[in-house]
Amino acid sequence: MTLGQSATPALVDAPANTPVMAVPMSQEPSYGSVGTTDTSATGTIVEDAWRLPTNDELREELLQRYSESEKTAAWARSAEIVKTYNDELVTRWKEEMDTLLAGLFSAVLTAFNVQSYQLLQPEPTDPTLAVMRQISAQLSSFSVNPAFVNSTQHPLTDNDINPSFHAPSSAVWINALWFSSLICSLASASIALLVKQWLHELSIGVSGTSRESARIRQYRLNSLKRWRVGSIVIIIPILLQLALFLFLVGLVMLLWTLHGTVAAVASSLVGTLFVFIAVTTLLPVVRVDCCYRSPQALGIFMAIREVRKAARALRVSLAEWAWSLTKPWKRSAGLLGKAAELAWRVYVGACISMKDLPSWHGREQIDVAKGMHVLDRDQASMAYTTTFDSKYLDTVRPVLADLPWEHAVACYEDIFHARTRLWGTSAARTQDRFSRHSFDALQVLLTVSSDERDEEWQGTVTRVLNNLPPPSDTSDSDENVLRNLAVLAKDNSPCADKAFLRIIMHLRDYETREVFESREGIRAVMIMSEWRARFPGGTDISTTLRHYLQSIESVVRCALRSMSSDLSADDRQSIRTRVQSTLSAFRGFLRTSLWKEPSLYICLGLSNIVPLLVDLVRHDRGLVTEELAETLDHVWSAIREDAQDVADGERLRRVQAYIDWTGEVLEALKAVMDGRPVDAGGVLASDEITLAARFCDS
Repeated sequence: MTLGQSATPALVDAPANTPVMAVPMSQEPSYGSVGTTDTSATGTIVEDAWRLPTNDELREELLQRYSESEKTAAWARSAEIVKTYNDELVTRWKEEMDTLLAGLFSAVLTAFNVQSYQLLQPEPTDPTLAVMRQISAQLSSFSVNPAFVNSTQHPLTDNDINPSFHAPSSAVWINALWFSSLICSLASASIALLVKQWLHELSIGVSGTSRESARIRQYRLNSLKRWRVGSIVIIIPILLQLALFLFLVGLVMLLWTLHGTVAAVASSLVGTLFVFIAVTTLLPVVRVDCCYRSPQALGIFMAIREVRKAARALRVSLAEWAWSLTKPWKRSAGLLGKAAELAWRVYVGACISMKDLPSWHGREQIDVAKGMHVLDRDQASMAYTTTFDSKYLDTVRPVLADLPWEHAVACYEDIFHARTRLWGTSAARTQDRFSRHSFDALQVLLTVSSDERDEEWQGTVTRVLNNLPPPSDTSDSDENVLRNLAVLAKDNSPCADKAFLRIIMHLRDYETREVFESREGIRAVMIMSEWRARFPGGTDISTTLRHYLQSIESVVRCALRSMSSDLSADDRQSIRTRVQSTLSAFRGFLRTSLWKEPSLYICLGLSNIVPLLVDLVRHDRGLVTEELAETLDHVWSAIREDAQDVADGERLRRVQAYIDWTGEVLEALKAVMDGRPVDAGGVLASDEITLAARFCDS
């Protein structure tokens, strides 16, 4: 299999238990032992213990990073912040609702009652007016004849002047409802005033923390429970709700006696309100997580619970009776035995169901136990999203390490998105004091086993990688950052490719030099680069070749960083043999015909690698062989001849510029290998290397 035949390069099998380092190879003769480090001309194989940590080791490291006391303190701090926020929120809402509602409602009712009670009295009658009406009626009733003048109107009596009065039934009901409503509202206000007086007396003399004050406080708390002050407090809102109900019913009755249209509109609005109250009262009975809890809902729940208990007790009694009847048949064959077995199962099921009736607060505890990780995650993120206190960001790191990976990453994303909403899309501002958390989230994701890494996991890793700050903005000098990226990059998934490209960006960034001069950092990148050189991956041949060339670049950069770091002699020698093996295999690849198809990428790849080889020769002449330099020169000459076939127009001009520049660097490489001086500020200018690297990675 060749690069031209598949997107994945052909692999050359390596001996077991050796560091794997392979390159895209063809079916032509092999030009380097793949998967081995050759320390001599005889081809002695060096086996060492260099490897990246497993997901279990990463998980164990994460668990041991913070002590139990640090985790406990972090959780306590989170709980304290959320508690303060919760108390302030509830207090504010209470103050908004508790603005003498009962007194206000009573004042409104009084205005209606002043007018409504008059419906129960007869209209006032003036006697003079009654006499005048009688005279007018008599004059109208006169019949005039020649012999006499006669009146058919009866004379006026006392009953006519002061007639008897019977109040209509609607007026009686309206006044009964409204005055009852007024009494309930005044009663709620009066009881609330009494309770406030009791609570005021309760707080006198218990401000200290001494044993004596504690005893007095406990004594008074016990008296509160003994005398059921809590039950009295529950009555107050119920009375106010009852007053509202009575008033609205009376109002609708009054409107129906006055005008049908107005009454219909008012009835629809009142009905909507009653439906809302009914739904919000019944929802907590059905749904455990509903926060519309009220004394009315508690009363309904307790009533339903008692009914269910009675029904289940009846079921148990009937099942027990049926079992007692069929028990003698349990060893019988046929229908009798089956009936006995059925009766026994029903009896056992009924007994078990009796235990499945938690209390009002017991239901909540059960639900909390089921979703404890979600609640912990929400608490940790809410402690920041409600305060935006940057100091808390240091507190939340032990919390992330103590959560399961799904909830830890969700907590991280909640905080990150909150910071994005606060600061906008500015990466530097969003990552201020937060870059460590991004790398923590990445390590948490790496603790997931391979069989659990589904598409959701891939998407989560990609989002975390996209959230990472640029290399120049990374303030975290922890060598684990590089190691974790290397662990992730040792794969051929899209997120692994992102991690690998980020490592390349870090290696090219001078400001991150201290991170990558550490022993663990260099070893991690070296192991990962060797693996990716063997398994470049990619969906097409050009991508595969680009990945391979970046792996070679990564190995060479690690070698350069190792020369200025405080590594042991054994580590330096191990890195040296690995670099020699990598460059030998690279030379073998260049001597094949595989690079000729996507020669554009070869050109750009060499523009990154060759300057590094010049620097490498300056530090260690034996790492770059004459054969490799000759092979590179041969490839460069072939690319220069084929440049017209791989690009045109502006792109051709840029490719030609890179080809010319690479040729100058190759001449510099030959000069360094021959011991001749080279102007490092000329052909090896860093800005040109950076431009070439960016063009290659695009």
